[in-house]
Amino acid sequence: MTHRHTGIYTAEAEDSGMRIIEGQEHIERDYPDYLRDESNMHGTGASRLFFPRTEENLLWVVREALRRGEKLTISGGRTGICGGSVPEGGWMLSLERMNRVKGIYKSGDGFEIEVESGMRLSELGVFARSRRLVSDSAAVISDAGAEFARAKRPYFYPPDPTETTATIGGTVATNASGARTFFYGPTRRYVTGISLVLPTGELLVIRRGDVAEKDGWFTVGRKLGPPLKVPSPQYLIPSTKHSAGIYSKPGMDLIDLFIGSEGILGIIASVTVRLLQEPLGYFAGIGFFGDEARALRFVTSARRMKKGPLALEYFDSSSLLLLEETRRRQGPTSEIPDIPEGGNGTYAVYFESVLEGAEDLERCAVDYRKLIESAGGDTGIAWGAVNKRDLVRLKSFRHALPETVNSTISEMKKRDPGIHKVGTDMAVPDEHLSDMVAFYREVLERESIRHVIFGHIGNNHLHVNLIPKDSDELVRAKRLYEIFAKRAVEWGGSVSAEHGIGKLKRQYLSVQYTGEEIEEMRTIKKAVDPEGVLNPGDVLE
Repeated sequence: MTHRHTGIYTAEAEDSGMRIIEGQEHIERDYPDYLRDESNMHGTGASRLFFPRTEENLLWVVREALRRGEKLTISGGRTGICGGSVPEGGWMLSLERMNRVKGIYKSGDGFEIEVESGMRLSELGVFARSRRLVSDSAAVISDAGAEFARAKRPYFYPPDPTETTATIGGTVATNASGARTFFYGPTRRYVTGISLVLPTGELLVIRRGDVAEKDGWFTVGRKLGPPLKVPSPQYLIPSTKHSAGIYSKPGMDLIDLFIGSEGILGIIASVTVRLLQEPLGYFAGIGFFGDEARALRFVTSARRMKKGPLALEYFDSSSLLLLEETRRRQGPTSEIPDIPEGGNGTYAVYFESVLEGAEDLERCAVDYRKLIESAGGDTGIAWGAVNKRDLVRLKSFRHALPETVNSTISEMKKRDPGIHKVGTDMAVPDEHLSDMVAFYREVLERESIRHVIFGHIGNNHLHVNLIPKDSDELVRAKRLYEIFAKRAVEWGGSVSAEHGIGKLKRQYLSVQYTGEEIEEMRTIKKAVDPEGVLNPGDVLE
């Protein structure tokens, strides 16, 4: 089995085997979950809902939409929080039934795996670790597939978004990241190939390294007709973690134009990604600190470790208080461990490192103990975990906070349906982490809106979740978001480090970019999607 060559194919299109739901009322009544995502945004609905199973189905839907002058909104796992997959009229296309393994390929000392867009991260993780090749998979007949199945150690896909029900296509479309991005990097680093259906009804196959920007253009050959020419972006993007607008880099690869473009340039049919061999084990823990300055001091020191951590995650005092309240409410069955009270138990940092041998365990334990002590933390109340059960419990603690915030908001929405949280997604360069935290504190103390601050502090990427109690506080919270975004950009940061823009955050694109730079993005969009078919209202419109 070999990769398909880079190029544009005029492939056959057919609608057989594809489920189609007709009528807006029918969809709203029987398929309401497809009309929203985790943002709880509600659009204006869709008149047709498609469940394609093949590339040929995708081609048929796009060509039919072109013929009828309809717009298409693309849906993956609907785990986004920016309204990107929420339809505002037109047709909707769900990729959830395209979830098969298409191929296993040898890549250096490891493997690449090609999967359809609708495969969920949890499914990919199980497959990579178990290496069980299903009988209907094309991968089972390849030599590389057989070697993969015989490997002594399991493999894994490094990007680690919190929501494992997200689909691979959705995470590539948003260049998703997570806690381990600090060490492994975002999704972009692992994508080696994409097959996608262009808004013109053609199939584009791209392999990394085959088409690079040249003289301001990408040029892709067609099997029939003149080549496709797309202008390459010339604007600069932050050097921080960043997921706002179309990616740009001098001499960039064509594949990177589509990664992180939020589906406005093409519909991802399948993705080929690199897998890494699973480490022998992990060491994780949580250090507690009596004030924020000590916690930040620990983070700075941990980032300088010779064998750096996989993840550094932050919890401020309000976050710990909210988690403790939740633990007490849940009672003995709660997965949240007892949180130290008083003393040095005010702020916390979760850390995680790879273990490749017994000597690594002792080294990690000693190194982190020294770092906590030197930063002014109390090692007597620090947590540590090596075995699977304790590791899962610590990860549950890390993931419990956003879930707790969302459940708190859900309860408030019962009294006032218009209430929702306002969560920031900014990242700044290393030298401005302390500045940004101090700025958050200064503004939030003045405004007195309930909030928690947590997140990927290793990447200087903290989430300020504002929890307004009424419509007045909601208006103020939205104003604060823009104030925070402007300050992050002033310091060379990003208005969206991982969640993207979607429909809900379009106004912040103009905080990040000039009008001329946004017009560059529109020019690229028009070159690929001249009729404006895909994801209307997302990112640019």
